[in-house]
Amino acid sequence: MLLSGRRTQHAAQQTAEAAGLTFAGQQLAAVTSFKYLGIAFHSSTCLAGAAAPARAQLARLAMHNCRTRCAEVGIEAAPVQLRLFGTMVDSVLSHGAEVWGVQLAAKAACCHRGSAGSAAEKLQLSYLRHLLGVRQSTPNAALLAETGERPLWQRWLRRAAKLWNKTLEERPGSLLQQALLSSVQLADGAHPLAQQSWAAQLAAGLAAVGMQLDLQQPAPVDLGELGEAAQRRQLAQLQEALAKGGASRLEHYVHNVVGALNLAPAMFGQRETYLDAVRRRQDREALAQLRTGSHWGAEETGRWTRRP
Repeated sequence: MLLSGRRTQHAAQQTAEAAGLTFAGQQLAAVTSFKYLGIAFHSSTCLAGAAAPARAQLARLAMHNCRTRCAEVGIEAAPVQLRLFGTMVDSVLSHGAEVWGVQLAAKAACCHRGSAGSAAEKLQLSYLRHLLGVRQSTPNAALLAETGERPLWQRWLRRAAKLWNKTLEERPGSLLQQALLSSVQLADGAHPLAQQSWAAQLAAGLAAVGMQLDLQQPAPVDLGELGEAAQRRQLAQLQEALAKGGASRLEHYVHNVVGALNLAPAMFGQRETYLDAVRRRQDREALAQLRTGSHWGAEETGRWTRRP
């Protein structure tokens, strides 16, 4: 699974056969498709293209169950609901993301919007919008900054880096290390990101946050440094989105709520204090809408409150 797909089935078959992976002295057969945890993978399709929508579908059910249970027992506190998302939803959503999510993580890290637009990322953002009670048009950067949640691409990139480190610690000749070495050998910058090997995608993701991964001389990734670099990249994405212009709600959030002088990587990962202090969702919504600009416009506000 450390080898991503190619444009055609024939090319993918050749790629897998060229890897020459062995187990117990026997060469592993290359197959054009397989099924794992209920998800069908095909050799001509990148792993993320098959896994992200399937994991999002399963996680959506978990999210609805989580919300239903919270309503039944009267759980409204934002910190509790955020922890429940990590326990009940993200555990389903990001299962195996260290393998299939690294392509999406690299794409999202490079994009000024901070998202690859996958179904999995949309699910996380929809949960945060519902938690805050804000409009669909609320900027993603504001959602993440308000709640102190890390975007999925950061979680996935960290998980992939941990897998990289773990693989380097494996005994020489193990199946996992064979797969990693083959992935490194298959790295080719001439192909699009979706057709790159897992190692090349990881290197691209780390490069997007300002860290270099030498595939010729593999070395462990410093996870602490990765966390700090990812926060710096998240801040840069926010600033890039501001520079493009036209993002009136984001401009309002940065200049009138946070304060341009207070922009710093450390602001990410820490939720706003009112989310801890205000337990009732109805009271919390008013504050969140005011801070994110969801209250703007008489006509818009009328639709928001369902007035004719």
